[in-house]
Amino acid sequence: MESEKKGGGIVKIEPKPSNGFTSKAVDLLEKLIVKLFYDNSLPHHWLAGNFAPVKDETPPVKDLPVKGHLPWEDPDKELTESR
Repeated sequence: MESEKKGGGIVKIEPKPSNGFTSKAVDLLEKLIVKLFYDNSLPHHWLAGNFAPVKDETPPVKDLPVKGHLPWEDPDKELTESR
């Protein structure tokens, strides 16, 4: 692995989780702490089966009306003006 780091190659990371008693006890303790201290009324900050639309979200449509515009310059125009 040291030779791969020096050569600038990609190092493949293969975690090997332990299946021993200590790791299972730590996992159980972590699950217990999360269950006791997590407030279920709060929304998740990641998508995990919590796909409800928000209040101001628009439904999917083909022609969504857009207010305003994005500034855009034609790149071809710049090339022709410089010649």
